[in-house]
Amino acid sequence: MIIDVHAHVYMDPRIRPYPGAATAFMSAEQQIEVMDRLGVDKAVILPLNSAECPAETQSIGEVLHVCAKYPGRFIPFCHIDPRLAKHPLEINSEDFDFLLEQYKTLGCKGIGELTARIPWTSHPMLTLLESAARLRLPVTFHTITPDGNSYGVIDEIGLPGLEHVLDRFPNLVMFGHSQAFWSEMSGDLSPKEKNGYPKGPVTPGGTLPRLFQKYPGLHGDISAGSGFNALTRDPGFGLDFMNEFQDRLMLGLDFCSPSNDPQHVQWLTRLRDEGQIESSVFEKIMWRNANRLLGLGLTEDGASA
Repeated sequence: MIIDVHAHVYMDPRIRPYPGAATAFMSAEQQIEVMDRLGVDKAVILPLNSAECPAETQSIGEVLHVCAKYPGRFIPFCHIDPRLAKHPLEINSEDFDFLLEQYKTLGCKGIGELTARIPWTSHPMLTLLESAARLRLPVTFHTITPDGNSYGVIDEIGLPGLEHVLDRFPNLVMFGHSQAFWSEMSGDLSPKEKNGYPKGPVTPGGTLPRLFQKYPGLHGDISAGSGFNALTRDPGFGLDFMNEFQDRLMLGLDFCSPSNDPQHVQWLTRLRDEGQIESSVFEKIMWRNANRLLGLGLTEDGASA
């Protein structure tokens, strides 16, 4: 069993997301072709709808339609922008409850990908997360620095905003993602490297190991180059990190184009086959953690328990 917790899937994608992009995002048929090639059984669909994100906007109706058309292959998440059509200070958790309860009833297993370019500590963001915690909906997020030229929840080096959220909502399950998240592995992180892919050995004192140790609600979505780089830049450290937090890491691929070629499945399979990680660790990262955290109730053959 393999579950990919980070996929972007459309029925009929047409729009290239940014100048220079060769293709639009992946169609359901293209995604399934990739999944079958890599042995992935199920993938979480993360709609992208914040104003800053260049992807085609996607309704929850389209996400649910994809899931219904290909039963058993996809798991729906919902997207909600914290900036509702109200004055920011007038937004309350009941506003989000009204929407999220409907999404949850329709089968959505979490919220994400959260990409709104506002600080973690802003009133709308904290109010959304308060509602997510109360309704027990995990949140997949993308973060970036204030000066970063991209999308994502705004935070500084050292992730103080994220730590405020983790401390304030201890029961909220958070799936961390993006360069500005995974770059925080090493204690010598520089502002220049924060939104990128730092190379070389990991030095002690990194923010992420400390946050993972302190806050049980923090989990790692190891998708894309950011997660892969964080766990492979210093192979010995990466193995130690996977063993220590084996209950908190999940496979993600983040295919955005048929031309992408994530190596996560092959890499983790090789580590298991070579005895560098135990089969139990491999299975947790590949599917058991996602199964538990998303309440899927699956058995090893993919059936519902």
